[in-house]
Amino acid sequence: FDVVIGWCRSEVDAKDTATVVEATGRAAVLVGGDVTDPTTHRGLAAAAVAELGGLDVWVNNAGVSMLAPVIDTSTDDLRRMLETNVIGVHLGMKEAVGRFRSAGRGGRIVNVASELGVQAFPFLGAYAASKFAVVGLTQAAAIELASEGITVNAVGPGTAETDMVMAERASESALTGRSHEEVRAAYLGGVPTGRFCTPADVGALVAYLASPAASYVTGQTICINGGSVLH
Repeated sequence: FDVVIGWCRSEVDAKDTATVVEATGRAAVLVGGDVTDPTTHRGLAAAAVAELGGLDVWVNNAGVSMLAPVIDTSTDDLRRMLETNVIGVHLGMKEAVGRFRSAGRGGRIVNVASELGVQAFPFLGAYAASKFAVVGLTQAAAIELASEGITVNAVGPGTAETDMVMAERASESALTGRSHEEVRAAYLGGVPTGRFCTPADVGALVAYLASPAASYVTGQTICINGGSVLH
């Protein structure tokens, strides 16, 4: 696919991703913005139409996290989590569906949820709540849009050694008194396949859900987690 890459915090990382895309012979366009702002989504869709010839697949991939016991989570922190992880997804879906309808040819939406969207973990209650909401939006929209040839699915990554997860581990170490290595070993011990999730694992599933082979798959949340959470 030719892709539009939305970025917020790091244009450098976005450019690195664009380089990977372009190395495959496809085009990549960068658009900066805030996913809680509807104009960002309009800009992303407009770039796809104007510079790449149309919009076929929309992936909602932005997200934030934090660790805290549910009762100690502030309303402001919960609101921030929901604005990015839920409202951002909702705005993206609305923009994508509007473009799909205008083109009159259906389309694919893939929402990046989490394994915590099907099972909550301690200290990640706010994050889990936001991802459960993404799963609910995915299921309802899939049923509502099926007759228009639009599929809506979610992917649920397990623990991956990304910057966000590293920050979570540091917070969990502070909360529990365990070392970073002990926290890492505990998570890895809960994965039957014996390794963490990678961005390539997630990308492969997203690519499948965006492909013609997945035309009969909709409303599903598929976890990529090495068996750490089953549902």
